[in-house]
Amino acid sequence: MKLLGELKDKVEKAENQEEAKKIIEEAGMELTDEEMDQVAGGAPRPTLD
Repeated sequence: MKLLGELKDKVEKAENQEEAKKIIEEAGMELTDEEMDQVAGGAPRPTLD
């Protein structure tokens, strides 16, 4: 699981979500925008319903 820890560290150091997404894709993973928000530590986007 050390690899996942290293990947997490790289993603946390990314300057923006696009950079984090690129790091994750280079690791051979694909995430939806919603999943990326969660990985980046962002709260779910509020809805205005």
